[in-house]
Amino acid sequence: SGVSVPRLGEWKRTAFNSHFSTFYSDRYLTTSRVKSMHDALAGIPYEHIIILANTEEYGGGGIYNSYTLTTAHHPMFRPVVVHEFGHSFGGLADEYFYDDDVMTDTYPLDVEPWEQNISTRIDFSSKWEDMLAQKTPVPTPTSESKTYRVGVYEGAGYSAKGIYRPADNCRMRTNEYPTFCPVCERAIHRVIEFYTE
Repeated sequence: SGVSVPRLGEWKRTAFNSHFSTFYSDRYLTTSRVKSMHDALAGIPYEHIIILANTEEYGGGGIYNSYTLTTAHHPMFRPVVVHEFGHSFGGLADEYFYDDDVMTDTYPLDVEPWEQNISTRIDFSSKWEDMLAQKTPVPTPTSESKTYRVGVYEGAGYSAKGIYRPADNCRMRTNEYPTFCPVCERAIHRVIEFYTE
């Protein structure tokens, strides 16, 4: 039981060699054994891959167009699966941010991120600009979050400044939040329509 935790020097031999510490993040759980994963699924029809790791440690990971991986025995397991599914199926970015962290330069501020739920406002018209109500302030103050269901709230993609999210809160920002915001919902619907229509 358990998965590898490199920061603690713990190494486990599991079906897909799942491990924490991806990109030096304590809770980022992934596998690099994608070939082994697909070999195990050969001949079995599936729509999306969700791997449950036999551990009580908190964490997960979602790789777009590949897999969701999460821990099976942590109390937050269910909401983490949904959040990671947002990454792996919907191609959504993390909407949380840190005030001072090594990951704050993950997205260059002079390039529009490819994920539909965050923006540097370099090419905002390609994102959720069409979903803003008239007279929505840009950027949208968090104090106005009850007034504007969709806005342009600063702080996303791990950075407190320069990257914007569409809602004050969403499942892609907080695991405890019950739903995806309207922009994330639309992105997920677009993927479903791409596969089904």
